[in-house]
Amino acid sequence: MGSIGIFRRWVLLAGVAVCIFAPGRSRGENPPVGFPGPLPPAFGNAEDRSTTASEILPPETWSQEGGGSSRNPSFRFPGEKTAGESAWKRQYARERVPGERSPLPEDFYAGVVESGGVLWMAGFSGDMLAIDARDGRLIWRRHVPSFLPSPPVLGPSTVYLAASEPGVTLDHLLWYAKTRTLIRGRGPGLVEALSRKSGAVRWSARITGGCYGSPVLLPHTVMVQTGSGHLVFLDRADGHEVFDLSLDGRSLGMASPVQDDRKVVVAQENPPLYQEVSLDGPRRVWRFGWTGTRDWEHFFIGTPLLVHGTFIGILRRPDLPGDRVMAVNPDLGRVLWSRSFPAGDLPRAGDQALPVESGEVVYVPSGVSRSLMAIEIGTGKRLWSTQFNERPSTGGVVTGDLLLLPLPSGRLLAIDARSGILEGERKVASRLGPHPPVVVGNRVFVAGEDGTVSQILLTEWGDKIRQLAFPSSPAFPANSATSASASSSGEFSGRIR
Repeated sequence: MGSIGIFRRWVLLAGVAVCIFAPGRSRGENPPVGFPGPLPPAFGNAEDRSTTASEILPPETWSQEGGGSSRNPSFRFPGEKTAGESAWKRQYARERVPGERSPLPEDFYAGVVESGGVLWMAGFSGDMLAIDARDGRLIWRRHVPSFLPSPPVLGPSTVYLAASEPGVTLDHLLWYAKTRTLIRGRGPGLVEALSRKSGAVRWSARITGGCYGSPVLLPHTVMVQTGSGHLVFLDRADGHEVFDLSLDGRSLGMASPVQDDRKVVVAQENPPLYQEVSLDGPRRVWRFGWTGTRDWEHFFIGTPLLVHGTFIGILRRPDLPGDRVMAVNPDLGRVLWSRSFPAGDLPRAGDQALPVESGEVVYVPSGVSRSLMAIEIGTGKRLWSTQFNERPSTGGVVTGDLLLLPLPSGRLLAIDARSGILEGERKVASRLGPHPPVVVGNRVFVAGEDGTVSQILLTEWGDKIRQLAFPSSPAFPANSATSASASSSGEFSGRIR
């Protein structure tokens, strides 16, 4: 309760929080988008498609950057056989264009997704790659004329990707981050559905304003947030537009919609807002923001979380400067708790901060303070915090008691998730983007902005790392265990150099 009071005083200094409830539409006025109903027939061979909405999608269909109880990119197989596995590292280049002596390396800013022994890579320059996870062999490649800033999303037989407007580059995004002046690209962006087996295009939809976050899969539609301030729902069978919901503001920021059951929360800018949309309609339920937004160069940084009935986002104010993580009741738009990071210097333009959840604990990075906090979701209690000599941009990934945290310099840190203590590190790339690695049993897959993809074996990273990754009995993240650890040793705060 004390932290909520502090937050309210802090809000009075920054502006007035507003929460507006949109009038509900009458039942039956619009059919629900995404619930319920079967999937329409899919294109492709019969053995390479799914046509039933009742099929349980596998964990790798995580729909946005970061984590979540059903999306955290960590899959543990305690009894799996590790004999014959070996680490590998490969670098991938773009296809050579006329007049180019040697092709430039791919830029895997969006990280990696793993499913069924295949790595799915969205290259920033517009290449979509499918790679054999056993040895890094390229299976297929698809190029679109727009850059791909976010991870793809996988269905049972289809991979979905979202692209920006053609002509929009990283320089445009940096300019926008500095000036809040948007330079539009040439024409609409794209959402495409590709065959997982061959990369063949099943359908391609043109999207006004482009897309900068990952799509979200619903039972019979694909939902995307556009750079022109809309939520667009596309039919999963052929990509035709089912519904277009206009929102306030223009959502250029690299954020994906976050969805839980029949509710969706979107993060927008110009003006900076969080908004909840009900899929029964669809219709807007509430919005949350500040007046006097000139003081807020960034209202949100990166994609937020909607997990365990709580919405969690990161706010940034540049004139202090400072980062703050806040939890909101997604049914009412009310603040549950908030915590501030220490004040620091401004991060580089385009800095991202993606919170990741694992076992009722959220791991929140701060580029301003160069630190990471572990916070209990239900109470807002800080379990530990650790500082670094560079700016983390993701909460990492948790497997067992091990937190693997990528840093922009290309270092991969192995941290005890119970205490925040550094237990090991490796240099895996010249630079890493703001997306967590993927852990599949004993294997860790990391993709860099230099076109490198690495498979690292946890069993070759020392006894301490193995014990953390594969604990004999799960002592974390159960609330009783974390609370006991915090109460016995006090709140931990460390520094990693």
